[in-house]
Amino acid sequence: MNKSLLSISSHVVHGYVGNRAMVFPLQYTGWDVDALNTTNYSNHPGYGSFSGTASSAELVSDILAGLSKILKFNHYDIILTGYTPNADVLEVVKNEILNIMHGPEKPKWIVDPVLGDNGRLYVSEKVIPVYKDIFASGHVSLTTPNQFEFETLSGVKVTSWDSIKEAVNRFNELYKVDNLVISSIHIDEELYCVSYSKESGKTFYIPIRQIPCNFNGSGDLFTAILANSYYDNEYRITPEVISDTVTKLHKILDFSYQDELNQTNNQDKEVTLVKDIRVIAAKDVLLENHTLELIEEVVYL
Repeated sequence: MNKSLLSISSHVVHGYVGNRAMVFPLQYTGWDVDALNTTNYSNHPGYGSFSGTASSAELVSDILAGLSKILKFNHYDIILTGYTPNADVLEVVKNEILNIMHGPEKPKWIVDPVLGDNGRLYVSEKVIPVYKDIFASGHVSLTTPNQFEFETLSGVKVTSWDSIKEAVNRFNELYKVDNLVISSIHIDEELYCVSYSKESGKTFYIPIRQIPCNFNGSGDLFTAILANSYYDNEYRITPEVISDTVTKLHKILDFSYQDELNQTNNQDKEVTLVKDIRVIAAKDVLLENHTLELIEEVVYL
């Protein structure tokens, strides 16, 4: 059975962020992926400089209109939205997808609300209310914010497990989203992936083995791996799905980190940033099954 997905996110010529971090992993696991690029950059900003342009709202609208003439959007199993450069582009994407969702056949909508990280925004503040409208629409099947994005959307600062429960409850009061997966949460200097499923009504977390390094594109890769596992589990977020996703991501990131260390001429030099995740070199990890890897470490809140 063919699996089809429309991925709307950024594009770089070099590196693995946005669509470059998502399209190949999805294709390698059997997906037909159509990619709409919201940017066309030489590389990601983690290099310190980049060239190129962000796609305009008019261009994105025109591409979606052209696409609609040759296919029906509801033929996609999943529509995945990631980085959008400004509120105008996100508004176009929102309106187009909401039109689809009012039809009889609806794809699952996965939203990675790319706002920022480490306490700061990467995008204009004007994007935030558009995301809030999207989440309040009742048509989002799954969202994958990081801690900063989750705090921004819920309005609750996360500092403890009690505050996480408060934030999840607040998120559910504000929005109508079937599944919430927070890709990473720091509590007491440890890292966790926290998930909530409306179907079960339960919140649980799984520890993440930390690597002493930052990785550009890890959030995008996380969402791609999760999308495939989510589909394979009949669109249900369970500990098995999160175990599979977290383990695969860790293995690919650790492979990338070790390779970066090996390529560093000065072995005493500390590697604190991997600009290019080794998505291709570590591709076989994507086909492994790790659904039971972390099951014994699952904790319900």
